[in-house]
Amino acid sequence: MTRLGDRVKGWTSRFLRRGFHKLPGTLQSPTKRQPVDKTNWHACGGCRRPIPRYETRSRLPDGTPQMVTMDTYVCPFCGYVHVGKPVDREETRQPNCHECNALLGEGYQCSKCALPKGWMRVACPYCGSRQPVYAPHWVIHCDTFTLECAACESRFVSLCIC
Repeated sequence: MTRLGDRVKGWTSRFLRRGFHKLPGTLQSPTKRQPVDKTNWHACGGCRRPIPRYETRSRLPDGTPQMVTMDTYVCPFCGYVHVGKPVDREETRQPNCHECNALLGEGYQCSKCALPKGWMRVACPYCGSRQPVYAPHWVIHCDTFTLECAACESRFVSLCIC
């Protein structure tokens, strides 16, 4: 008799052979590789190499939604972490670090691995390189994020499942 875990592994490997993307919490349908647009990339404060900038939704004082370019980033090359002004979003409720599971408390940056709240490293579905991404929905185990891979220069968008 096979164990449930063995059956799940077999099921997962069949989907991966069909080109599905393995994400932190789910599998996603295959998508074609798209090139990154480096016009919005900026120099890392540590190694000076160009790296992606991330945007997130925020609200103006009157409640109007707007897109905000974050000034918090983690360099995929040297690991340099720059923490800018925290964005008041889901990650404010994040009790543990997405990367190392350390207790965060009131701090915005993990004292163990230095990643800011809302950030984690994921494997690029195209080249496998682990890259830091802003994934604030992971507090509810929704692995939605946008990855602009600095290794293979491909853009991947993980769809929201919540």
